[in-house]
Amino acid sequence: MNILYVCSGNTCRSPMAQYYSQEAYPVHTFQSRGLYPSGGPMSDGTRRVLQGHGIKTQGHRSQQLTQEDLIWADVIVPMTEEIGHYLKTLELSKVFEFWNYQGEEVPDPYGGSLEIYERTYEVLKENIKKMMAVLEEKR
Repeated sequence: MNILYVCSGNTCRSPMAQYYSQEAYPVHTFQSRGLYPSGGPMSDGTRRVLQGHGIKTQGHRSQQLTQEDLIWADVIVPMTEEIGHYLKTLELSKVFEFWNYQGEEVPDPYGGSLEIYERTYEVLKENIKKMMAVLEEKR
């Protein structure tokens, strides 16, 4: 299954979700994109939190969401309801929203403390576990 995570800048939440998922669910393929990427690396807080959990983070550069990404993905996962609304206008049938499955919106840690990044990681981890259980059940 090809799963695409989407956030605003593709430097914090969506790469955190991508790298965690690649480690936890290696039989699936994960990518991440942003609506307004800078083209820069993932944030230092994201890198530090992932590495603190033993997850490798080599070579990430923030990337723009494209039509090719929407075609590639079997499932598209927004980090917020606002992004979810936008994605539904592009590809309604593929959007999986955490909050519709007893999950929650993912707080943007950008510019926050390491503790805020760690909280974001924990929210993502729990959301992704719930999502993968639902998706596996549907297969």
